[in-house]
Amino acid sequence: MRERLRKKQAKFVTQQLKENSGIEITGDMDRVKIDGRVVILVENEPVIIEYQDRYYLTVYGILKFKPPRWKVVVDEGAMPFVMNGADIMKPGIVYADEGVKKGDFVYISVEGKETPLAVGVALVDSSEMIGNKGKAIKNIHHLKDRIWNHFF
Repeated sequence: MRERLRKKQAKFVTQQLKENSGIEITGDMDRVKIDGRVVILVENEPVIIEYQDRYYLTVYGILKFKPPRWKVVVDEGAMPFVMNGADIMKPGIVYADEGVKKGDFVYISVEGKETPLAVGVALVDSSEMIGNKGKAIKNIHHLKDRIWNHFF
């Protein structure tokens, strides 16, 4: 089911997205549910995902708007796990933008490539992301998941 966001709702989503990703988005917004998750279409493009009452860019949104920071890079060995929806573990991380705090939006790419694989929420600050064990990022949406496959 598709529902148009009212101006007040759209403004709230836009403000939160700017805080979470540094990107300002304008345009008509529609809310759709896919596999029990909420995606916000902006001008009919799947740009925003809702997760725990907060709004983040989708993988498509990262590709389209290229946020200035919040990037985390994993080694090639982590890629198949990320693409299967696994959370991002500290041993697989080779780089994390400085200043990322626990709870921040991040996007994940693989070493040597700019294309995002996934988006998630930091479980630790960037200074703690590279390590020997433990989870660093909650994977909330990734390439080839049901949301991605619904649109592409």
